[in-house]
Amino acid sequence: MFDATMLQRGSDVRGEYPLQVNEELAFAVGRYLVRYVRSAEGGLDAVRILVGRDGRTSSFNLYAALAQGIAAAGGVPVLSGLATTDMIQWGVGERIDGVVAGAMITASHNPPEYNGIKMFRAAGDQLEPIRPKAHLWDVYQQDTAEGVAAETSRVPFSRGARLGLQDRFVRAACQRAPSLSKASGKVVFDPGNGVAGVFLQPLKAYLAEVGASVEIEAIAARIDGTFPSRPANPGLPGAMRALEQKVRELGASFGAAFDGDADRVFIADETGHAVSGSHMLAALAARALELHRARGQRAGDRPRIVFAATASWLVVDAIRAHGGQPVICRVGQDTAKFALQATGAIFGGEASAHYNFPDTFCLDSGLFALMMFWEALLESGQSCSQWLSRFHPWPNSGEINLRIETDRWKDISAAIIATLRDRYSATEENCHVMTLDGVSVYHPRSDGWQAAAGEGDSTGIAAVFRPDPERDPAGERFRYVQDGYDPQWWFNVRASNNEPLLRVNFETRNADELLPRCRSLLDAIGGICREQGVSYRIQDYGNFEPAALR
Repeated sequence: MFDATMLQRGSDVRGEYPLQVNEELAFAVGRYLVRYVRSAEGGLDAVRILVGRDGRTSSFNLYAALAQGIAAAGGVPVLSGLATTDMIQWGVGERIDGVVAGAMITASHNPPEYNGIKMFRAAGDQLEPIRPKAHLWDVYQQDTAEGVAAETSRVPFSRGARLGLQDRFVRAACQRAPSLSKASGKVVFDPGNGVAGVFLQPLKAYLAEVGASVEIEAIAARIDGTFPSRPANPGLPGAMRALEQKVRELGASFGAAFDGDADRVFIADETGHAVSGSHMLAALAARALELHRARGQRAGDRPRIVFAATASWLVVDAIRAHGGQPVICRVGQDTAKFALQATGAIFGGEASAHYNFPDTFCLDSGLFALMMFWEALLESGQSCSQWLSRFHPWPNSGEINLRIETDRWKDISAAIIATLRDRYSATEENCHVMTLDGVSVYHPRSDGWQAAAGEGDSTGIAAVFRPDPERDPAGERFRYVQDGYDPQWWFNVRASNNEPLLRVNFETRNADELLPRCRSLLDAIGGICREQGVSYRIQDYGNFEPAALR
C-alpha cells in the first residue's frame, strides 16, 4: 500500500515496514527525487544519485526499489551497498562518481520494524537536506494517476565489485587524527549489529599502515537488522552495559558505541563509565575552540558553537570558558545544520551524540567525532576520565520519555506544551520561558529582563536568548545565548517527531532539588493529561530508578 502521508513528513521518510514504508513508496520516492533534483539543478540531464542502505531486514528490498525508481525517472543510481549515513553524505559532498545527491535507506536508531529514507543534495560546499513535505510533495501532486508499470528499471547491483566508498570514507576520517600512529593498548568498538561494522576492517588496515600498536576489539560486530544484542539507540538506559563491561574486562582505553546508521557515537571511559552526549559535546566544543585558537583567531573573535535545546548547560559553560559564543537551536539535524551555516559556527552538536563538522559539509558523523576525541586523548597523554574531568556535569534527569495514550497525539501534545508555557510565564514563577523547541523554562529571570521584553515576550526571553535579526528574526530556529546569565535550574519538554512521546529533560545546580522538581513537573503533566481525558506512562526513566518517579 502506498501511504502518501509519508511524503508530508518534515525531515525524512520514516515509518513501520511494510504498512507505512514499503517498496511502492521507495520506488515513488526515487522517481520524485530525480524530478526534484533535476529541477533544483537547473534541468540537469544526468542526475546521478548515491544510494546506500543500512542492515535492517527490509533495507535491501527498499534499496532496490529506490534504485529502480531513480532509473525509471531517467536518473542514474550510484550504488554503494551497505553504508553509514555519514558515509553517503560525505560521498555526496565529495561528488564521488559525479553524484549530485544522495539517499540512504535507514531508520537510524528506531526499532527493527521501522525503516525510512534520508535524502540530501550537494549545494556549493555544503549539503542541503531534501525534505518530503518541502521538496517532494508538490512533485507527487503533479504525478499522473496511471497504474501502468514503469518501462525502465535497473538491477540493484553496481557494475564493479565495489565502489570503494567505505575505505575512502574511513581514511578521510582517520586523517583527521594524525596522532593515531601513537595509539596503543586496546579500544572496544560496539556497532550494536548496525552498519558501523563496515568500519572495522578499513580502520584496522589504516592503523596498521601508520604503525599503531593499538588492538581493536569488537562486540556485536555482525550486521543484523534485528538488533539482537542491544537497541539500535545506544543512548537508551542500559544499552551500553555490554560495552562498559568489556572495557573493564580488557582494561581498554575507552569504548565506542554507534547507533543503527552510525552517524552517532557514544563513549565509555576506561573505567567503563558511559559518557553522556552533553558531556562529550562540551568536551569536543572546547577542543574545537582550542584548535581554532591555535590556528590564529583574530583578537576579539568569539567563534560560535551550536548546541541543541536539550543539551546540558554544561555545554554553555564550556563554550564560554574557552572563548566561544554559544548558539542554541531546535533539536534535529536540519535545524542544527541551518544554524551552523547561518552563524558561521566552527562546531556543533546535540545531546543525542550527533556532532557536526562545518569544515566538511556540516557532516554529522560518528566516526569523525570519534577521531576528534581520540586525537585529543592521544595529544593530551591523559586517560579518558582525566581528559573529561575538567568538565563538571550538572545533576540531571537524563531524557525521560512519557508515552501518551491517545489517538489525538498532535493536539494533546500541543495542549500540554501550551499549558506549561502559560503556567511558567506567570510573574510569580520568576522564569524565562522559550518555545524554540517545545517549551524550555529557565529559573530565575535575569536582571533587566523587562527592558528586553516585547510583544510575545512576556518573560523577557530575548534578554537571555537573542534572535538573529537577519537569518531568524523570530527566533524560531536558533538564538544566541547572552553572557551574564546562568539558571539555577531549567527544563525542556518537547514532542517526539516519530512517536507519541513527550521527552522531558531537567537540570539543576543543586542535586537535592532534582528529584522533587522532576516529580513536580511530571505531576503537572499528569494533571494536564487528566484534564484532556488521556493517560500517560513512563516509557524511559532517564537517569532515575523507576521507583523514584512512581
